[in-house]
Amino acid sequence: MTPAGADARRGGLERLEDTIEAGLTVGLGLSTVLLAAGLLFAYTPALLWGILLLMLTPVARVAVVTVGLAFERDWTFTLVSLFVLGVLASGIWVAVHR
Repeated sequence: MTPAGADARRGGLERLEDTIEAGLTVGLGLSTVLLAAGLLFAYTPALLWGILLLMLTPVARVAVVTVGLAFERDWTFTLVSLFVLGVLASGIWVAVHR
C-alpha cells in the first residue's frame, strides 16, 4: 500500500472512531437525561425509554462499525460484525418474546 493510501485509510478510521464516539456520547447523554427525569418526576415511561436507549447504544456502535468495515472492504471483520449483530438481535428477540 502506498503511503498516500495508508494516510487515506488512517483518515477514514479516525472519522469512523469519531462517529462512534459521538454516537456513544449522545446515547449515554440522552439516556441519562431520561433516567434522571424518570427518577425525579416518578415518570415510568421516561425510565423505560432511558433503559432502552442505554441498552441500544452499544448495538448502534456495532452497526456503525459494521458499516465502516464494509466501506473499508474488510470483509472478514464485516462478517464477524454481522455475526455479532445477529447474536445481539437474537438476544433482544428472545427477551421481547419471553
